[in-house]
Amino acid sequence: MFILAAGTFFTGRFSRPYALVVSGVYFLAFLIYSISQFYSLNGGFSAAETILISPYYGFNFTLQVSGFSALLVLLSLGVIFVAVFISDSTHGRVFFGLEMLTMAGLVGLLLSSNVLFFYIFWEVVLIPVYFLIGVFGGRNADSVSLKFFVYTHIGSVLMLLSFFSLYSYQYNNTGTFSMSLSSLVTPSLFQSMPEFWRLFVLFGFFVAFLVKLPSFPLHSWLPDSYEIAPYPVTIILAGALSIMGGYGLFGILLPVVSIMPYAFSVTLVVLGIVSLIYFSLAAMSQLSMKRMMAYASAAAMGFVTVSFGASALEIQGNIYASNYMLDITGGMYQIVVHGLIMAFIFASLYYISRSTGKEMIGSLGGIFREAPILSSFLLAALLASLGLPGMAGFVAEFSILAGIYPEVGFWILLMIFGMLITASYHIWMAQRTLFGPYNENLGSIPDSGTASSAILAILLIIIVFLGIFPHYAFQLLSSYASGVI
Repeated sequence: MFILAAGTFFTGRFSRPYALVVSGVYFLAFLIYSISQFYSLNGGFSAAETILISPYYGFNFTLQVSGFSALLVLLSLGVIFVAVFISDSTHGRVFFGLEMLTMAGLVGLLLSSNVLFFYIFWEVVLIPVYFLIGVFGGRNADSVSLKFFVYTHIGSVLMLLSFFSLYSYQYNNTGTFSMSLSSLVTPSLFQSMPEFWRLFVLFGFFVAFLVKLPSFPLHSWLPDSYEIAPYPVTIILAGALSIMGGYGLFGILLPVVSIMPYAFSVTLVVLGIVSLIYFSLAAMSQLSMKRMMAYASAAAMGFVTVSFGASALEIQGNIYASNYMLDITGGMYQIVVHGLIMAFIFASLYYISRSTGKEMIGSLGGIFREAPILSSFLLAALLASLGLPGMAGFVAEFSILAGIYPEVGFWILLMIFGMLITASYHIWMAQRTLFGPYNENLGSIPDSGTASSAILAILLIIIVFLGIFPHYAFQLLSSYASGVI
């Protein structure tokens, strides 16, 4: 995959079609593989493929697919394809090459079951996105990309130290070296560690993963990065990079959720609720559509943090077995559908920005008159984002709320309050930009073309399908969770 991704840098004026073909072929190939292996994945994991590098020290390149990682790989490949699709050919081969390297890194970390290569792929994603923001972004791109790099790299270093700590204690306990996730992230190894180092390891993981979600208070890189990045990069940030934090929680730490300290679990629940409310309130005050939806993306990921923390509390209390499974599957489902919805939203905003030349809410108004098809797609995207029944977001959020209620009790009212705020600014944005008197200063604006309508329609169909028939994905996710807890 890396060879084909790197090949984009040498394709000249054919870089965009080359990137579209490569990302599209990989998506279709992995979709066919996932369908053919559905029953194997439904049982937990597919067989691991290993390339021995240095067996004594545990340096082995091992790939393994679970139902959860399979869905996230499909999401990553799909989001990258959408990002490439809406990218302008004038961006050049470097831009498309960096997008493809991001795709390769995402797929690598989602499939790697060796901590060394997981970390390498984690960093591979960071580097091209840093250049995509810094080189191709808008004003203050240098400082914004540097902030993005510093935040994410600090989290990466702490995660690496956590892995090395586990690696060391695993050797002390067994006398053999192993970098396998299945050997290092286990309750028995964590319980054998002194309390300080156990807390240090968990702290390093949580900082790395919460930065990527992002969660309050590790979010200050988010609004500026989303706003100044080109729309294709914003789609990657919201639709693909956010899954790294979610995968870290449910794909890496889920096996040790039963021995997490009570204070950590409660902190995650509190941070999730605060993130939902704070980011929703922050979104209400934004004048830019892009910046408002950046905060909306972060608010939606608050559900993921709450679901993980609440399920940890329930598992540790050995109660509400059916509820914690609903927490976990709902949280993982939220990661998947959030990526789709954010790709749909920012793709719609891109086409509106391209048609009108405007991104500020106050500069628009009544554009449904001139561009009814494009306006309808944006309205559908906003409704999906606020959790309209019949769309995928509703299933995820309702599952989380139903699952966490026995544990959080009436604190759930705070989450409902955050959801009401979310609905209010989504509806306000739709009313202010799409309906009402038309802003004649915009002149005549073009509606959505055939190609843009096709990509937006595909995203909408997938979101509605997952909202009406969620049980296929839930079956994979629940089987994965049952196999690792």
